Amino acid sequence: MATALRSPPSGPEEAKTTGGPASCPCRPSCEGPTADCDRTLSTPQRVFKGSRSAQEVVAALPLFDGILPDVLNRLLADSATVTRRRSTLLFGAGDEADCFYIVLDGAVKLFALAQDGRESIVEIFGPGTSFAEAAMLSTGRFPLHAEVIEDATLIRVGRRAFLYTLHSDHALAYRMLAALAKWNRRLANEISDLKELTPWQRVAEFLLAQAPSAEGRVEVLLPFNKEVLASRVGIRRESLSRVLGRLRVLGVHTSGNAVRIDDVDLLRRACFEAGGGRS
Repeated sequence: MATALRSPPSGPEEAKTTGGPASCPCRPSCEGPTADCDRTLSTPQRVFKGSRSAQEVVAALPLFDGILPDVLNRLLADSATVTRRRSTLLFGAGDEADCFYIVLDGAVKLFALAQDGRESIVEIFGPGTSFAEAAMLSTGRFPLHAEVIEDATLIRVGRRAFLYTLHSDHALAYRMLAALAKWNRRLANEISDLKELTPWQRVAEFLLAQAPSAEGRVEVLLPFNKEVLASRVGIRRESLSRVLGRLRVLGVHTSGNAVRIDDVDLLRRACFEAGGGRS
């Protein structure tokens, strides 16, 4: 694994201000007053003000399904948009989970390290996805490492305003808990399915999920390099080369990160039949 760069603190250092009702002696994103501040907990100093496209990405997340804009603003009061270069380590396993992330652009991988130092990628997140919210809301520690694998634009959602809003609205907290439970079930099912598939089926299923059409001939551009793909489907890099060679008889041809599938339906039927008819 290449050495990852540690993510710098998000946002510039913000100085304290004085005078006027709009000034706040504590940091602008705070949710509670200090001894020198007469603000109440019900009046956050600022709200999330991203671009229109960023707001649309956030509103479309399953975690925020059905949540009104003013409530969303309160949840994201302690948020900031950040850019991170490839190979930047956002956090390590065991670090304090004081935030979670929303991906606007680029890609981030969550991975574990085996005792021999080998990486095992658990999930890859691209635009329009979020990650690490469960760690922030439960144990308070990140169980995995997160590294940027493509230059990324992210929204870093701080814990303080988010938790305060949930504590003050129990119905909202239950709704979000249900969304997280649904995500965890999906992840558990995916892990269970992965264990039951042979290596070539895992790769084929991944390629089918990337295919822009359900039939005919398609071109697929892998969203990341083959080393990442191998780890993502739970096989070694050298095994991936053998698997791709085997898939040629099913009409799968690769050139760099470009993959051509001659017949999507043929590949899907082969996976279905090899799995004993399971869909």
